[in-house]
Amino acid sequence: MTPSAGPRAGGGRFAAVATGLGRATAWAGGLAFFAIFVVNLAQMVARQIGHGWLWVTDLSQLLLLWTVMLGSVAAYCFAEHITTGWLDSKLTGRPLRVLLVLLRVAEIGFFAIVVGAGLSVAQARDHIPYVQLGVPTSWAYAAIPVAGVLLLVAAVTMPLRAHGFPPPVPESDLERSPA
Repeated sequence: MTPSAGPRAGGGRFAAVATGLGRATAWAGGLAFFAIFVVNLAQMVARQIGHGWLWVTDLSQLLLLWTVMLGSVAAYCFAEHITTGWLDSKLTGRPLRVLLVLLRVAEIGFFAIVVGAGLSVAQARDHIPYVQLGVPTSWAYAAIPVAGVLLLVAAVTMPLRAHGFPPPVPESDLERSPA
């Protein structure tokens, strides 16, 4: 789904912040994944023609957490994360608006917890270095509070639901016809 066509499209300047944030984190997460892929592919070739590099495992571990957390932010910004549409598809008007506000408040609370817990973990890992890279493992775990802050920014700037985009209704397995 393209960001401009996604369920978060529309909504003015604040929604543009969330869309831009989604694009930036999708690209950054994709580049981190690409780096993991290229480095590990080069490692396989290097092992066949001589010897591999010991630091590849450390770098892959470091980049993997950034890939996952940046991907989480992008998924949230484009409403591509796991959602349920049963209750909000049954509601309209004021009850729907109340539900959406309560859900957004819960999301913001959860993201604040992610920031706090992520900071705690990153601080605890600050004096534990990667064996081969020699950098603190907190560099990887910093992805958690950074993603939490980005998720907070997205939650505050995204519309509750863009006009004209109802929630997805899950397709029943019984309704599918065999191909």
